Amino acid sequence: MNLRNLAVKATVVVATGATFALFGSPAQASSGWDYIGDTKFPIGTDYIRSGQALSTGGDIQACIVTGSTRKHAYDLWEYDPNNSDEFVGSVSGSGCWIWRNIGKYVDGDNKRAEFYIGTYDNEALWVHWYD
Repeated sequence: MNLRNLAVKATVVVATGATFALFGSPAQASSGWDYIGDTKFPIGTDYIRSGQALSTGGDIQACIVTGSTRKHAYDLWEYDPNNSDEFVGSVSGSGCWIWRNIGKYVDGDNKRAEFYIGTYDNEALWVHWYD
């Protein structure tokens, strides 16, 4: 087993506990957040981007999981196949982040915004998405 796999297993335990603590309460159930899936980061040493999450607009929440103990920057982008991707905003450090009023990014035939997280954190693992 390589160190990255070990880090993934250790992070899963920590992240699962943190995610449960943040979202396992009745307040989360009534908050209006819908879980829309997980996306992974590829293994890389350059600027990497997570898989995409589809949003209907309003607000989106991204819970970023990493094996790193450093405070990296994570950028939210909206993918557009016909134009340049649009930068939405940046946060510093892993954890759960909310971007509000993202309805202007909803476009295309699917009437969805296609979001992803970009980062230089080569230990970034995945993103849990909520809409």
